[in-house]
Amino acid sequence: MRAKIDNEPSECLATLDATQRALQAAHLLEEALVLLRVDSRLQMARTMKRAPDRLLRLPEVERLTGLRRSAIYEQMQRGVFPRSVKAGRRAATWSESAVQSWIADRLDGRAS
Repeated sequence: MRAKIDNEPSECLATLDATQRALQAAHLLEEALVLLRVDSRLQMARTMKRAPDRLLRLPEVERLTGLRRSAIYEQMQRGVFPRSVKAGRRAATWSESAVQSWIADRLDGRAS
């Protein structure tokens, strides 16, 4: 009977040690998952920031702004509307972000 009592503390210590190791492993796993989630969010944010700006042709600019060709070129001349970018010998385009910014300014009441 005495031998059985002596074994109990060592079995308890072994069980306690295994439990502590399992808790540490669970904690490390939880930290790794948090880091992976944060890392994936950062990667997504970087990807979204680096999204390329599109070049829009005149019909698309007219559709977005509600302005006709003559009004767009008149406002470009006055410096109110974003300048066009040459995409070819006979192709004028506009930066989508510049046009969207112009639209946002109008919606905010900052019309020039």
